[in-house]
Amino acid sequence: MTKAPQFGVSFSFQAHRELGEPYDKAYREGIELAAEADRLGFHSVWASEHHGEADGYCPSPVVACAALAVAAPNCRIGQAIALAPLAGHPLRLAEDLAVVDNLSGGRIEVGLGQGYRPAEFEMFGWPYARRTSAFEESLDILGLAWTGERFDYDGRTYKVKGGLLRPPPVKPGRLPLWIGAAAPKARTRAVKHRAGFLVAPLIELEHLVRQLRSFDEEVARQNAGPLPRALMREILVGDSAADAMKRHQPFIDQVYRVQYAPERVGLSYVDRTTGERKPLTSDNPYFMSEDFMQERWLLGTPADIAGKIVDWQPRLDVDHIIFQPRPPGMSLRQAVGELEAIAKGVIPAVNKAFA
Repeated sequence: MTKAPQFGVSFSFQAHRELGEPYDKAYREGIELAAEADRLGFHSVWASEHHGEADGYCPSPVVACAALAVAAPNCRIGQAIALAPLAGHPLRLAEDLAVVDNLSGGRIEVGLGQGYRPAEFEMFGWPYARRTSAFEESLDILGLAWTGERFDYDGRTYKVKGGLLRPPPVKPGRLPLWIGAAAPKARTRAVKHRAGFLVAPLIELEHLVRQLRSFDEEVARQNAGPLPRALMREILVGDSAADAMKRHQPFIDQVYRVQYAPERVGLSYVDRTTGERKPLTSDNPYFMSEDFMQERWLLGTPADIAGKIVDWQPRLDVDHIIFQPRPPGMSLRQAVGELEAIAKGVIPAVNKAFA
């Protein structure tokens, strides 16, 4: 039986510098908005990570999660996602996460990826070509640390001798783990580590269905039992789809024409005239059009958004829908208003449909 997803909010703490937004304002208002999400009954709050970005994109999700845990005392607190190879030694990462888990009373969720931007690795003097092996060793060490027993590890990148995680997580055993897994090899890795599948916002919904089917097949192949799935999407509220686009255009453009420009993330699309999948460029009229957004995101009135979720959820069967409540530059007042519209107009309708 199809179930209703839980709803969470994600923070990158980006500042819209072209609009004169200070870095500290983006962080302060993000924390205030997390408190509002808690008040409105959202299930989870998440922090993401990048490095050296002009907009101040959060480079330290563990620190952000500690602050979010205080601001939102009733929510699960997660990383979506953190870049494991750039976090230092994995045992230190395990310690940092265990501290946040203890501070929050056992509410931490660990979302990890290997990274995809060479410049970030160059900043830290890290060989980009070794990020995958470093990520896999990080997952191994985290798994050993979470057993609560002393352990040794002799890897190509990391070594541990007599490692012991103290304090351990509040709940004995491994922390809830999520992995960004757009590629087949990444999905195999996620299932191997019994991690949930975390999907980024730019994948078309139809393509997402194929990825989820592939994930399910890999779960069955490894006999891994059911594993959770979380879907990151933009939710743009307005009086109509066109109004939602207009209300968000100055802010959402900063995210997708700068931070996640298609050339930067290697985005592709299906050419409707030929049926071919082609690289997408920023000057393509399709990019950031209503068709582009409708194929990926949720926009319009709360009723429109709820209806689309209800239509897609039987095919997606995701456990969580996570969205960014405040893109860079948006006022706190507008962000709170949209959070309230989603909490009161979208979530009850979705829950009712799958009750």
